[in-house]
Amino acid sequence: MIHQFETISYNEASYDESRPRIDEYKRSAIGKWNEEIRLSIMAIQQWNQMQPKPRFIVLCGDLVNDFPGEPLRRQQLNDFKQTFLEHLDQQIPLILLPGNHDILDQPTVDSIDKYRQEFGDDYFSFWVDGVMFIVINAQYYKDNTMTKELARQHEQWIDEKLTEANENNYKHIIIFQHIPWFIHDPDEPDDEIFNIAINERKRMLKKFNDNGVRAIFCGHYHRNAGGHFEQMELIVTSAMGAQIPPASSKEIARKSGYRIVDVDEHNLRHEYVEIEPTI
Repeated sequence: MIHQFETISYNEASYDESRPRIDEYKRSAIGKWNEEIRLSIMAIQQWNQMQPKPRFIVLCGDLVNDFPGEPLRRQQLNDFKQTFLEHLDQQIPLILLPGNHDILDQPTVDSIDKYRQEFGDDYFSFWVDGVMFIVINAQYYKDNTMTKELARQHEQWIDEKLTEANENNYKHIIIFQHIPWFIHDPDEPDDEIFNIAINERKRMLKKFNDNGVRAIFCGHYHRNAGGHFEQMELIVTSAMGAQIPPASSKEIARKSGYRIVDVDEHNLRHEYVEIEPTI
């Protein structure tokens, strides 16, 4: 059983419409961060009480709100680590991956290096009960202007992992990343914030689908979303913290929460759970 959740992010509206909301969030960051600590502790307590225990927890990026170099970042990093160290059952593995708030909208070699010093590898793979999980750094596909060589190495590694997957009889191949390739539709227009440019998007979606990837779980978007590309499902999970109202009839307003994913021999099922359910 996989439990996947993530923290602060944006919405599907246009860049111009979204920027004032983002700026307002950042102006009230201290109060919002205290609220996120409270919600995180509540969620962790719920995970600790689950029977059977979760096989692992995945945080799909944006581990803290302040970007590298911003004033509250160190405090937020310390609070983040303390919250999970003190409250999460140590028998439940915690899987982390970078979002744009963790390594910048336009990552640099230095920002990637600092993330690695703080949290470990920015991409890696692991296996649980015959399922292969591939954790990628989607920022290399959003903007690799300053990290061309790192991006090349990253995709070479992905190709090696997919070759390995095809040479073994895994039950499923599942990918975790931050920015989704698309929000609702693989053919939707490019968006400056929320998805990845369509040419790169289609190239990578085809690569994943042709190599048997079953599902891609993403964050970055303060609402639940997702869709299908041929045989592969893409799932976007809403935020641990601030929620943004639906942008279309395809979306339903939800409170802060996380996603429970059940995987067995043949099936993959998932459900969004609100931390504080509506009474």
